[in-house]
Amino acid sequence: MAVVFSGDPAASWSILLEATLREAPDPATVAARLARASDAFPNLGPAAVVLRPSDWDAARAEFADSRYRAGDPLVRAAVSGDSLLIAAHHGAVDGLGLVALLGIALGEPVQSSATGVAHRGVERPYLLNALDRVREAVWTPPTRIQPSSRGNSLGDHLVSRALPKTKLGSAALTFAAVDTTRRWNAARGVPHGRIVAAIGASWRGGADPRPEVDSALLRLRLPAGAGPDEVRVLLAGAAPEAGFPSGRNPVAQLGMRLLASRLGSTFLVSNLGVVKASVRSLRFFPTASGRSGVAFGVVTAGEVTTVTVRARRKDFGSDAAAALLDLLCNAVVAGHGASR
Repeated sequence: MAVVFSGDPAASWSILLEATLREAPDPATVAARLARASDAFPNLGPAAVVLRPSDWDAARAEFADSRYRAGDPLVRAAVSGDSLLIAAHHGAVDGLGLVALLGIALGEPVQSSATGVAHRGVERPYLLNALDRVREAVWTPPTRIQPSSRGNSLGDHLVSRALPKTKLGSAALTFAAVDTTRRWNAARGVPHGRIVAAIGASWRGGADPRPEVDSALLRLRLPAGAGPDEVRVLLAGAAPEAGFPSGRNPVAQLGMRLLASRLGSTFLVSNLGVVKASVRSLRFFPTASGRSGVAFGVVTAGEVTTVTVRARRKDFGSDAAAALLDLLCNAVVAGHGASR
């Protein structure tokens, strides 16, 4: 089984959820539980092999960067000590689907406070959105987070920071990413007037997550100088975009080849909310694709809110990716203090 997306052909479309558990799990038990899930949910593909890597960082990078080939499991898992890593193709599960897989691996109910966007309706069909995207790409492409380097390295940097438990909604996270973009580009003398924010969401909420894909995308074209209140209002009124056709669609393939460097958004943010599970902390890495190849993820578990960045190696060095995330964390902390 293979999943083909019409999105950024440079992306692996592998999303990751990493957990630090309260006690070390039994790898064989985790493997058996995930195998049963594959039997129950054909969208997951063949049963995942649970690895026991000696190099955890290398395993995380491999899970993130390796493409899913025809016949491969669409879920990947690894266990080492009290750490559990679950990755999956974004065409098989969305972020809340990863949360569901975490619960299956642990053998317990797991919930998220994420509410989903089921109450919002798609306002326009795919074709109109596609034409709008093409017009935008040709005439007014979104601001790009200025690359720190130019190279041919494949894959993404994955960086995380742990903050004390923080009430952080998607509007606040989006504005923190906007502020990060402005500061980053301004420091490099690059314009940042056409920021387009992509917000990853799900049609369903997290009260009873299932290992399936039910993802939605909100996209905000932000006026220059937009502040946190304006971002909040725009996000509250945003309609999800219609789904995309199969990556085998010849029109989608041609469009991506011709306009890949100008399509997409300035960045993507995705917030899994507060997850209730027997874990000490979680780290969530959504897909980095599009014009900048930068995605910010947030999830809260236990007493920790973890903020992550995923950035393309060919455009950002490891130090630059870490600096981007530090800017975001500073904006999150500043925004949290201002809201008190």
